[in-house]
Amino acid sequence: MKSNLTEGKFLIYSTFAVLLLMAIHIFQPQIYAIYNPKNYVGFHTLLESFSISISAAIMLYGLKQFGVTRSSRMLLMVITFFLVGTLDLLHTLSFKSMPYFITESSIAKATWFWISARFFQALFIFLILLIPERKLTRDYRVAAIILGYIITGSIAFIVIQYENNLPLLVVEGKGTTYLKNGIEYVVSIIQFGSLLLTLYQYHVEKSEEKLAMALAIVFLLLTELVFTIYQSVFDLDNFTGHIFKALGFFFILKSFYFAPEKDKSAQNEQGTNKLLNELPGFIFTAVKKGSDFIVTVIEGDLLHQLGLNHEELVKRPLTEIFLPKSGTLNDYCHLAFRLQESIRFEMDLMEKTLLISIKPTLEDGQNETIIGTVIDMTGVHHFPIPNKNEKLDTRNVQKVVM
Repeated sequence: MKSNLTEGKFLIYSTFAVLLLMAIHIFQPQIYAIYNPKNYVGFHTLLESFSISISAAIMLYGLKQFGVTRSSRMLLMVITFFLVGTLDLLHTLSFKSMPYFITESSIAKATWFWISARFFQALFIFLILLIPERKLTRDYRVAAIILGYIITGSIAFIVIQYENNLPLLVVEGKGTTYLKNGIEYVVSIIQFGSLLLTLYQYHVEKSEEKLAMALAIVFLLLTELVFTIYQSVFDLDNFTGHIFKALGFFFILKSFYFAPEKDKSAQNEQGTNKLLNELPGFIFTAVKKGSDFIVTVIEGDLLHQLGLNHEELVKRPLTEIFLPKSGTLNDYCHLAFRLQESIRFEMDLMEKTLLISIKPTLEDGQNETIIGTVIDMTGVHHFPIPNKNEKLDTRNVQKVVM
């Protein structure tokens, strides 16, 4: 899916979200004229089902992609949205006026499930953004799901079994307690840190995935602030908070639309690198700096046969690599640019005869760059190679069109 989310739209959507929140409070009396609390439970279930579905989709996507990428972030993402989705489901099922679920539905149960889900959501998303990417050597997907069941099962047991012994988070008709507000503010601080981190990563990477995630965090941050001011779990503020949460989850899902393209690009890059590493000869590119040509890319199986490591060759001048006739290849590169022709020649290196084809080009229209291919021609008739101290004779060079 191609995104059209830009920096301008990010600012517009963020500003609109803040203005919408302000407008709802300013025109609250007029809105209450059409707002019916009796409809709340049904709309609450729809909004929460939307968020739960997104959590499930992201978790399943993460499970599938981890099998390909073995990404540590992907594994943490699986755990995150398993916890968030399951706790949101428990919150929805235990919400006041919902049917009997294990015990009677209540404000206390629903609120403790809510605050648990928001805390794990904020903390784990921050960790996903913060930790460096690592490729794991083993498949931990089963362990991740088991861990998710243990955490959610423990929270569910404590909340349901000891509901009456847990501290109050909401007093119906009076509003949220200091404890709940304190937890919500901690969650808000973590989310604000995630927002700054995401915007910094977007500044560095210019990735629309990061921009969409930043917009999601804006909505989720506003959600947490709204849930510190409501008076009743059925009032307009509570309803507004759930709408903002649904919008936040929508943009989280939107950010993952870019991930398959990124993963596909990464897989294509891995495939290309593997193909280059197994190339019978090798290829290289070199950029002119001063009188030398500096290697920028060099890949191929022939390098291993010559005892050369491509990582050690990159950023080194050609005059330091191809010994003992170090000047020959560098001189031919200069000749290619003087002639403005693709040329082909042979040279001896480490008891092998190499057929080298080079082509001059301009990188970005400015940097003089050589693109070359090398094939092992040991035992096959080859062209005479001039001494490095002798002037190149263009009669020994076969011009080719590449």
